[in-house]
Amino acid sequence: MRPFLTAALLILTALPAAAAPTLQPGLYDISVQIVMKGMPMQMPVMKLQQCLTDRDIADGKAYASNKNKDCKIGKLIQSGNQVSYDFNCAMEGSQRMVGRASGTTHATGYDILMSGRFVPAMEGMGEFSQKLSAKRLGACK
Repeated sequence: MRPFLTAALLILTALPAAAAPTLQPGLYDISVQIVMKGMPMQMPVMKLQQCLTDRDIADGKAYASNKNKDCKIGKLIQSGNQVSYDFNCAMEGSQRMVGRASGTTHATGYDILMSGRFVPAMEGMGEFSQKLSAKRLGACK
C-alpha cells in the first residue's frame, strides 16, 4: 500500500475524537481498523493516543483533523449518545476521500464506523470502511 494512502486514512482517525457533549476531556487510547474493499491483505489494527480538552469537546473542533487542514466535516449531528457526520478530505493531487461516519458515544469513549470512497478510485481501490474505538485513559499529560 502506498505510504500516502496509509497517511490519508490515518488522518481520519482524528475526526471523531469528541463524540458527544458528555465525553470527558482527557487522554484517549484509539484503535483503528481499516478495511479496504478489493484488497487481498488487510491492514493491521493501528493504535494511537489523542488528548481532548473541554474546549475541543464543547466547540466540536475534535471532529476536525489537526493533521490535515483539507479535511472538512459536514452535517454534524449529535443527539444523546449518537453522533454522525460527513467527511470530505483532500489527498495527493486531485484525489479525495468522501463518506459518512456514525456511532455511539459515552463519557469515557466512543465507537464509530466510517464508510467512504476514493474519488477517483485509487489503484483499483474505491471503497473503504474504518472502525474507530476509543477509551479514556485519564488526564492529559
